[in-house]
Amino acid sequence: MFNVDVENNIISLSKGDTGAVTIAVGGYSFGENDRALFSIKAGNGQIVKQKAYELVNNKFTVTFFNADTKTLAPGGYSWDVRYVINPYYNENGDIVDGDQVLTPNLPMQCNLIQIVGDI
Repeated sequence: MFNVDVENNIISLSKGDTGAVTIAVGGYSFGENDRALFSIKAGNGQIVKQKAYELVNNKFTVTFFNADTKTLAPGGYSWDVRYVINPYYNENGDIVDGDQVLTPNLPMQCNLIQIVGDI
C-alpha cells in the first residue's frame, strides 16, 4: 500500500513497498547544481533515511524502494525537504552543507505500516 494525502501532506506506505511522489516547488528558481534533500525522521528527530534529488523544472520525484523501508520499524515518522543551493559533498558523495540551505515548511507525517504475510 502506498498513499499520499496531498491535502494534509501525509505519506503512508506498507513496510517494504515501493512508490513515488512528485514534489513541485514554487517561489524559487533552482540552478542545475542545486539539490532537494528528502528526509524521513524518527520521533526524536534522528534522520533514518535521506536521499538527494536533482531538481528538474522546479520539481523532483521521491522514490521509495523495498530496501528503503524494509529495515525500519512500523510506526509514525516525519518527513521533510530541504533545498541545498550549491551543495558541498564529503568524500562519500553525501551532501554535508551548501552555500544556502532552505527549509520551506515544518516536518510532515509519514506512516509506515506493518505488512501481513509474505510476497
